[in-house]
Amino acid sequence: MSQLNNTGMIEMMRGTPPPTWEQTCLKLSSDLADSRQHVTELENRLRALWDKLEGERKFYDERIRELEIAGNAMYAFINPPSPSIRTIRMDNLLQGWDDAKIGKGVKP
Repeated sequence: MSQLNNTGMIEMMRGTPPPTWEQTCLKLSSDLADSRQHVTELENRLRALWDKLEGERKFYDERIRELEIAGNAMYAFINPPSPSIRTIRMDNLLQGWDDAKIGKGVKP
């Protein structure tokens, strides 16, 4: 409030009349409308980014499901009916797939 009074005093000293309460209220109203417009623009941008990220999340979720199906098919293909005919490479591949599915070794 003292800032407003100081400004008014300076304007009076310069010979310009201080703004009336009506002018002050109109300016504040205009500033408020500008601020609301800016907030609305920011909300719209945020909503657009959220929608974009949601679309990407859905894409990657679907891609993960597809890779999981493919991995399970490969697992069934590599996994022989008898453990005695497995090679070390087969064991490593099967163990790697099991670990990947449960998230072992995944760093956040």
